[in-house]
Amino acid sequence: MMSKKKKKTLIIVSIIVLLLITLATLILLYIYTDSFKSNSTLFAKYMGQNVENIGNLYQKIGESEYNKLLQENKYVTNTNAKVNFIENIGKTSESTQNPINQLTLEIKGQTDKTNEFNYQDIYLLNNNEEVAEVEYLQSQNAYGIKFSDLFNQYLMVNNENLKDLFRKIGYTDEQLENIPDFIDVNIDLKTIFNFSEEEKEITREKYIEIINSNISKENFSKQKNQIIKIDGNDILVNGYTLTLTKEQLNNIYIKVLEKVKEDEIILNKINNLQTIIEQYDKSTNLSEQFIEKINQKIAEITKNNIGTEKTNIIVYENNSKTVKTIIETPDYEINMELLSNNKENYMKVSYKDTTSSKDKGQVIEYKKTANETNASYEKIDGEDIKKYILTTNETVENTNCIKDILAIYEDNNNKVEITINQNIALVDNFENDIILDEKSTINISNLEEEKLKVLLEKVNTSLSAKIQELKENVIEQQDLIEILKTIGIVKENQVIETIGITETERNRYNSKFEILEGQNLESTKIFTILEAIKDNLVGYEVVSGTELRLNIDRYENKQEALTTLNTFFEENKNRKYNITIEYDETTGLVNGILVTILEK
Repeated sequence: MMSKKKKKTLIIVSIIVLLLITLATLILLYIYTDSFKSNSTLFAKYMGQNVENIGNLYQKIGESEYNKLLQENKYVTNTNAKVNFIENIGKTSESTQNPINQLTLEIKGQTDKTNEFNYQDIYLLNNNEEVAEVEYLQSQNAYGIKFSDLFNQYLMVNNENLKDLFRKIGYTDEQLENIPDFIDVNIDLKTIFNFSEEEKEITREKYIEIINSNISKENFSKQKNQIIKIDGNDILVNGYTLTLTKEQLNNIYIKVLEKVKEDEIILNKINNLQTIIEQYDKSTNLSEQFIEKINQKIAEITKNNIGTEKTNIIVYENNSKTVKTIIETPDYEINMELLSNNKENYMKVSYKDTTSSKDKGQVIEYKKTANETNASYEKIDGEDIKKYILTTNETVENTNCIKDILAIYEDNNNKVEITINQNIALVDNFENDIILDEKSTINISNLEEEKLKVLLEKVNTSLSAKIQELKENVIEQQDLIEILKTIGIVKENQVIETIGITETERNRYNSKFEILEGQNLESTKIFTILEAIKDNLVGYEVVSGTELRLNIDRYENKQEALTTLNTFFEENKNRKYNITIEYDETTGLVNGILVTILEK
């Protein structure tokens, strides 16, 4: 029979063991479940999951099994592309007579990524009749093109020593600065911006800490066992809400932006991209631009940081996974949905203006599943409504894949539809192998300077004649430009240069700059000139202590250059100037404006 002392010891031991088990259970419940955690802690947990969930889900969606097969196998493609342009929709003058509607682009391809081989045979059809053919070829480090109805040989170039090649063509030292020695064709932007698990954790903790240290627990609340719809499905969730005034939200926003400016992880990603861009453009500094944009945003927030309007940030979780996040402000609403399981991978992000003004606003939506992508943008400005829609759908059957792409632009008057249908099939061997030998190719990388220039002059002459023929018999350049202007790719006052540009087109483009020339001009005239060229101003160079060269481009502009020059001329508004126009030696088009600062 057990003594009283032993009984007492056993009871104490039992109590201690029970307490230890209870304590261990509570610790495990705290670590692995949401029990006993505060609303603020749970909000931070599920808000932070968004960073990881988006990365993981996008990777799952983007890296399909079929895409992996294309990396490892030979495959052939057959692609068909058409444009349908409808003018004056709904009016008696509605028309589909634009010549571009009669055109079809057909592409037949052979690709073997393992052996670095890619061949594309491109046909342009007008009313089903072939009017032009171009063949593209990559064979390991050599790239070529053949204008099939003009020449019998591929013009090949080696992807190496490109500066030497362009020097032989006639590029100046200044132009060669932005020519790389080779072009990196294997750039993977997903890899550049990929965050490691450690980086994700550091980033999550860094920014969640800003929220935790600047918000009271009273700002958080919980909604248990709610039913919400995601992709048409009823999902049982718990919701965690953070409610802030406009001033509270903006104060946190500013702290986050200040942290981003010095975030080494983010800045390193930008520097990775900078390394790639510097191969082609050494004048752009992405880090400086990034920080400048942040400073501008901080200044904008600080200037308007007054108000008691409420903002709600709601995070919904299902089975300890974030499935939906909503940000509701008086000005806009952002909605993000994420589902990832064995059955489906689904992501949807939307943005819409919620201002009191009903005649202005925009709605943006992006939705992606394993086989389908939908992106849309709608802008409302009074009665003027513009819509952009892009839809991609993939259907995979065994070793074949059908990819359908539909792009739509629509406004009050016009509609442009671009349809692309592509069939991809894995093959063991190509039916028609492309033979590369001295008879079928000319490698211009190996030509002497004089022979190279003679060849390129011959090619340019033949191409100019071919393009002029297409303009006269197939489609006028202006018809194409009108479509590009309609969908916003080309600005109203922009002139497009093509190979074989006519003298009329060249004169029209140059005239808008030539009228700016003058001597002994007041500074007020300079500001007028900057306004006139802002759509084509891409930069400037200091030629000497009294000379600036404004660089002109036919296709783009850079706002930073305009801002800097406006500031400079404002500081020198008591000076006078001479303006001289400069031209590209090859095209005869204006490519620069020389500003000479006169002595006071």
